[in-house]
Amino acid sequence: MAKETQTSNKSAGSRLENILAFMAVGLIGTSIVVMVVTLLLALSSTSLLPILVFYPQIGLIAGAACIIALLIVSLRRRARENAAK
Repeated sequence: MAKETQTSNKSAGSRLENILAFMAVGLIGTSIVVMVVTLLLALSSTSLLPILVFYPQIGLIAGAACIIALLIVSLRRRARENAAK
């Protein structure tokens, strides 16, 4: 069997990348769901909660920020790996 060799930096980097990726998916996904719910509630002329109206604006921006942070972390990790070779 082959041994799996991982350095602590690579493990921490991939963990941070996973966290950022899941945060981005969660924020953008819930923002889209809330937009659809808001539209359906507006059609049924039910009173809307203010959080339903403002969450997509904040959630999409935060999701985009997570994607940009993920890109930066990934580029820094790859540059560090290439410099080590």
